[in-house]
Amino acid sequence: MGFLSKVFGGGRSRVAPYSLWSDDAQQLDALEARGADVTAPRESEFFLSFTSEPKVRLAVDELRAMRITHELVEPSHDIPEWMVFVRGFNKPLVPDYLRETIDLCERIADQYGGEYEGWAGLLTDEEKGDSDALDVLR
Repeated sequence: MGFLSKVFGGGRSRVAPYSLWSDDAQQLDALEARGADVTAPRESEFFLSFTSEPKVRLAVDELRAMRITHELVEPSHDIPEWMVFVRGFNKPLVPDYLRETIDLCERIADQYGGEYEGWAGLLTDEEKGDSDALDVLR
């Protein structure tokens, strides 16, 4: 996101009921449409990328200091970026966790010259076992 987009909001808006960015709210709606109960505890992942090792190390140091569970993946196999996966375990996405973690990841990426790439919510074991949910995923 460029400087002017940040100043003027870049066309992004927060939407009810969880005050998510509209694109994140659409992704949450799609997860629910696949049969997920987004209020149920689940695993989630948030993705950040960096092109500079010193900057990614600073970002990871901050996440570590905040006791945020994360994984650092070094560049490999023709992928030049350093990746950071912020992981959530046994946490419901809403009402607050998803918004707060997206905001944190966006701030970390902005502060240390990286890019926030998005998030994924994993299905719970119960949802995986639900044949209707699996039919939607096929």
